[in-house]
Amino acid sequence: MGKDRLVAVVRAAQNGHEFAYNVLIKHLRGAVYDVHRRKISSRITSDEWYSDGLEVLIKCVRKFDTVKPRAKFSTYFITALTNHATDLVRSYYTAKSEFEKTVLSENNDESGNLFNLGTDTYNPEQLYILRELLHTTDIAKTEEFKKMVRQLLGIESHNSEISSRRFEQMQYRFKKAMKTAISELS
Repeated sequence: MGKDRLVAVVRAAQNGHEFAYNVLIKHLRGAVYDVHRRKISSRITSDEWYSDGLEVLIKCVRKFDTVKPRAKFSTYFITALTNHATDLVRSYYTAKSEFEKTVLSENNDESGNLFNLGTDTYNPEQLYILRELLHTTDIAKTEEFKKMVRQLLGIESHNSEISSRRFEQMQYRFKKAMKTAISELS
């Protein structure tokens, strides 16, 4: 490892010199925008990312060992910045998936609990409408999907061959097709 010119500046920042942060920002601004461009540009604006980068810089300055550094400060900072970007992307997908689960759950349908309304009733008119919806809706294109629909309707027992993720995807398609068919009927 070569001589790290930023160690003295980091030590000064740790001792409370405000000008040291200006020097660090000047040297590391390009790295902040490079990580933004490579990792997270579609998720967050560059201004927001720059402020996140400054927060990561402050944390890195506090934690960096200036006595026996194991890496250059710029490498340490870029690694922390990349990890922060990865965490933001993960949280985005987690939040997105939680939102989709909430939106697509049976209990949150606009017109009430459509599937229980159609399958738990003994009203002949509603049963007839449900059968017609299933016959006219073009939802079962593959054998796997047909099995899943039969499972959802209680006609067939649970099939452990279908992975839970795949089952959720097919359940989503089934709900979407049913909602479309019901809205066309109304």
